Amino acid sequence: MHPLLARPEFRLYIAGQTLSVLGDSALFIALGIWAKVLTGSSSAAGLVMFCYAVPMLLLPLGGLVADRVRRRPLLVTVNLALAVAVSPLLLVDGRGRLWIVYGTAVLYGLAGAVLTPAQSAMLRTILTERQDFGAAVGFTQTMRAGTTLVAPLVGSGLYGWLGGRAVALVDIGILLAAALAFLALRVPETRPEPSGRHWRTEVLAGFQHLRGTASLLPLLIATTATATVLSFLQPVLFSLIQHGLNRSPQFLGVLETVEAVGALGGSVLGGILIGRLGPRKTVMLGAATFAVGALLLLVPSVWVVSAGLLIAGAGMPAGVVGLATAAQSLTPPQLMGRTQAAVNLSLTAPQAVAIGVGAGLVAALDFRTVLVAMVVGALLSGLYLLGKPDAVIEDDADDSDEEESAGQPAGELTPAPAEDAEDAEPTAVPAESAPRLQST
Repeated sequence: MHPLLARPEFRLYIAGQTLSVLGDSALFIALGIWAKVLTGSSSAAGLVMFCYAVPMLLLPLGGLVADRVRRRPLLVTVNLALAVAVSPLLLVDGRGRLWIVYGTAVLYGLAGAVLTPAQSAMLRTILTERQDFGAAVGFTQTMRAGTTLVAPLVGSGLYGWLGGRAVALVDIGILLAAALAFLALRVPETRPEPSGRHWRTEVLAGFQHLRGTASLLPLLIATTATATVLSFLQPVLFSLIQHGLNRSPQFLGVLETVEAVGALGGSVLGGILIGRLGPRKTVMLGAATFAVGALLLLVPSVWVVSAGLLIAGAGMPAGVVGLATAAQSLTPPQLMGRTQAAVNLSLTAPQAVAIGVGAGLVAALDFRTVLVAMVVGALLSGLYLLGKPDAVIEDDADDSDEEESAGQPAGELTPAPAEDAEDAEPTAVPAESAPRLQST
């Protein structure tokens, strides 16, 4: 058994997060299928993704909420509210009520903008020893990757078997179970005190922390660059299947499954290597791994392409483990929600743009040319970190509450900038307390 699973708080946290991700992913797939069945339109199904994605632009506000209230009640409340929000799906009986499907997708996106930073901040609250950060992040990423691999099968299979209302009922049950898991957490939290600052300063505090932390900002830049390059892969695969492998478009499902299996392996590998290599080298290794996998996609063989996707799929999650571990270690608890929100938005916004750019590149250029550019881009992302400062993930018995509230966790290379006065606020969570136990 994983050593961290010996801690009741960590087990409950993992259960709550896994259930939340399972319900989110399964319903999201089912909503897209439901819209397609009701209208016969692929664009109507695509609009579900749009309705879900747009509210995620509010991640900085969600991060502020996660830092300004106690995290456990927040996680319980949001999951319960989602269970209620899903209930109107039981009324959908035809195209005339398609708006309920879209409305549910919007509400799920809004909830995700709060849940993502709140879950990360909750993990930062539970963990007390910094040497556990890497293992904890690796484990949570592995569980998330495994859940997102299974969830689409659950959502689409259940919809095909019993229909959309059955998916909604199952999702309500999953959300209630997630709320109960978070409710069972016994973690001491004090009510955060308002800082009195302008709300815009509060919302942007996470970005200011990233910008001012010398050993964290390069990791974010490199990981974002690799993630942006990775986003070209989706449009490239369509051309690769048609012109490189001479297969039908449906073969994309097989290749995406292979990539998802690689992502699961990459999360496991990142959790193992982070304690040995540190965040910087783990991110570099993730970028190099993706580059090697993308290079294999140039070979017109199903088996070689499958191996390439398996390897490429492992690269990004391993790098994310490095970034997330550094973020956990270099961020004081009272700023964790906003920092996680800033990290997620910094990663996802460029990816959304890159998907459109990739589609244009594939239309204008041979897909092999785009693949070569992806390989070069990933390698440059890793090389960028050469000579950059690394975060030292280790526990220090002499850590004090004052160091925590000053935003300078012991063992770190660079303190938060002086202008990030947020870090001088009273700590929202006791810096050293009984066992307390993220994700990007």
